Amino acid sequence: MGGRIAKIEFDLFSAEWLIPDNVQPNRALLYLHGGGYVIGSPHTHRALAGKIAKGIAASCLLIDYRKAPENPYPAALEDAFTAYKHLLDRGHHAKEIVLVGDSAGGGLAIALQYELKDWHMALPLCSALMSPYLDLTAKGKSVKKNAKNDRFLDVFEMRRWAGMYAGDHNFEDPLISPLFGDPTGLPPILVQASKSEVLYDDSARFVRKAKKAGVSTAFQTWEGLVHWWHMFGTMPEAKDAVNKVVEYLNGQYAEKNVKT
Repeated sequence: MGGRIAKIEFDLFSAEWLIPDNVQPNRALLYLHGGGYVIGSPHTHRALAGKIAKGIAASCLLIDYRKAPENPYPAALEDAFTAYKHLLDRGHHAKEIVLVGDSAGGGLAIALQYELKDWHMALPLCSALMSPYLDLTAKGKSVKKNAKNDRFLDVFEMRRWAGMYAGDHNFEDPLISPLFGDPTGLPPILVQASKSEVLYDDSARFVRKAKKAGVSTAFQTWEGLVHWWHMFGTMPEAKDAVNKVVEYLNGQYAEKNVKT
């Protein structure tokens, strides 16, 4: 990344600050990692989050939110909410903050914004979702259609993890499966997905719903790639996708005149 890492402890979870050498004080990135709400950590996602932070010259708060099954819903959402409020308490205006999440982290980014709306709190500048997990009911047609194409995400394991996270709660609760929520009023969203991945329909259905609700939504798709291809940093398609995330976020900052 070219910068420094600083550990930070909250009451119930830990996090890392990724601070690139080119950081600008008026930009902040809250990164929510994927892993089905069961696995993943700053260790697994430091490189990916760091690339994006450097690309947009932002300090990045990469949180190690609590995981299921020991900590089912709403633990991850509570931790994301705490992290977002921490950025505000540090003096960041909401429109200086961008949210980025991959897989479950992408779903968590939307759930967080629904929660912020419920609390009538200021929403971030925008969000970028990479292969987001938005429907824990696994009702999308691509779940069955792409099961053999997408060797990276095992459908049985995905459903098992969904049960661990949701527990006794309704899988269609919008704070668990954001696809079933109302995106009206959300700030601009970038969604990236591969047409060959199991979760493709999560993205496609959410994008349709968001656009119908009047949300500025960009949908970027690739062919023949597995879920979470962004994690394979040396792969050209991974570099391309991450570069497009950086380009989108910088474009949103420029539009709101949040300068580097």
